[in-house]
Amino acid sequence: MVDLFYKFSAIFFRLTNYLVKQKGVIILMYHRVNDSLPPGDFVMSVKTFRAQMRYLKEHCDLLDVQQLRNMFNHPARIKGQFRPQVVITIDDGYRDTYLNAFPILKELDLPAIVFLATGFIGTDKKFTRYINMPSPDMMSWKEALEMSRHKIALGAHTVSHPHLPQLSLAEQEAEIEGSVRHLEQYIQGSIARLVFCYPYGEYNQDTLTIMRKTNVHIALTVKAGIDTGDEDTLQLKRVWADGTKNIVGFMRSVNVSFFSGIQWRMKLIRNTLKMLHIKNVYEK
Repeated sequence: MVDLFYKFSAIFFRLTNYLVKQKGVIILMYHRVNDSLPPGDFVMSVKTFRAQMRYLKEHCDLLDVQQLRNMFNHPARIKGQFRPQVVITIDDGYRDTYLNAFPILKELDLPAIVFLATGFIGTDKKFTRYINMPSPDMMSWKEALEMSRHKIALGAHTVSHPHLPQLSLAEQEAEIEGSVRHLEQYIQGSIARLVFCYPYGEYNQDTLTIMRKTNVHIALTVKAGIDTGDEDTLQLKRVWADGTKNIVGFMRSVNVSFFSGIQWRMKLIRNTLKMLHIKNVYEK
């Protein structure tokens, strides 16, 4: 019965997508895939992650980082599609990305982008909110390198995951350029200057100036929505992958439907409210 409901829901969302064919790319945002933490905004169970990846494999077109860049270099290519155009991103570089998410991505042969806070990689450092997690809580450079050999692109996410707008221009530059250099040092053929992710989704005009100086092509925020090709490529939107959603809720977030306009506006409001208290979430 559950499998039948899954198939019916998948057909329904495929049909609405076929009828509407909204132009755009959906960039999904994940953080932790871990069964020892309660599901929420930042955490998803392994079972839920597998179910979502299975759905993406069967019903969406998954874009790798080069395809994403090519689309935004040629915005006319971002047109209405019968299948959702989706990019998978995972932030921070937790070890459960390697232990739990990577095997599923590898098994299903799915591309993804993992953003590394490089000063944490290969160390026993932890984000404050995960201070009680077993050590090491962050992946090693060896593990990151292994993922990079299997369709997982590694992007920069600063060195220490700071609130960039609170830093001076020189301090921001050290954080951004430092993380790019770390990736170039440890990962052969690094795409560090191709794609970047702002910690907490925060940035200011100084940040954008550094992005251009560093020759970063694409940078991601946490603003909610579909990217249609009209955006500044240094301020692309993403869709939060909530660990508490059931599979139908997930289907709705990656498919265009007749109520999509209302859905995206509500999501934008929710994410705006969420970001008002999220600035210190890593320190709690």
